[in-house]
Amino acid sequence: MIRSMTGFSHCEITYPQGVLIWEIKAVNHRFLDIQIRLPDALRAVEMAFRETIRQHISRGRIEAWLKLQWSSDKKSSLQCDETRLKALLAAVDRIEALSPFSHGAPSLDCLVTYPGIVTEVEVDTIELEPVAIKGLEQGLSLLNESRQREGQALQQAILERLHKVETLAQEVNARQPELLQRQHNKLLERLQHTPVQGDAHRLEQELVFWAQKIDNSEEVDRLLTHVTEIRRILQQTGSVGKTLDFMMQELNREANTMGSKSLDSQVSKATVDLKVLIEQMREQIQNIE
Repeated sequence: MIRSMTGFSHCEITYPQGVLIWEIKAVNHRFLDIQIRLPDALRAVEMAFRETIRQHISRGRIEAWLKLQWSSDKKSSLQCDETRLKALLAAVDRIEALSPFSHGAPSLDCLVTYPGIVTEVEVDTIELEPVAIKGLEQGLSLLNESRQREGQALQQAILERLHKVETLAQEVNARQPELLQRQHNKLLERLQHTPVQGDAHRLEQELVFWAQKIDNSEEVDRLLTHVTEIRRILQQTGSVGKTLDFMMQELNREANTMGSKSLDSQVSKATVDLKVLIEQMREQIQNIE
């Protein structure tokens, strides 16, 4: 089943210290481009997060945000370095004893804001890492589910246009005998109005020349073969967007050749319609992983 490259997921997972929240956004990109925003406490685990994303996604720009919401206990888990505070107060007393200037005791604000006196309990990254990876995997699974749903819609849109391409190609092929007969009649009419006696061998050569010039049967056959191959690719899993894009180029090449050979307004219109359908499919394929 094909997948779109666009999608979004939101995943929350509870752990002893609070709630871990992953938000993942995916958009179109030629390759796999991963952007991750993490709390400072989990910067060291970024490579493990990137590897997890690579295991689930092959192509697209992935923007992942990790947020930590601490529990009420964790929010108030500040610690005071008593040893450092006692050393600071002793230093203040010593300065007061040695200084010729009189001054009051240091304020509480001054003590609290002094570096290292009051600190927040550090996050246990060893405990948090597997929880964060588990949440990321759940978020990626949800993301891929939404991408698969959109991929089904893209697949249906492409299949509908492939059917129309097939119909137009068959219509062009069906007109070939009529066009050849029309050219045969034109050559005979010219020979009848020329003063020079017609040469049957020369007429046969002219007919062969014009038949090769206006015959689209080879292009139609290749185009129909490409349509069959595209249908097969659409049933595959994994990253098929680049392959489908290449197949659109092949379809467009056959349509251009058919248009250059056309001596009939209906065939010309059919080739224009073919190009429109191919372009519509190509735009849809830009969204496929």
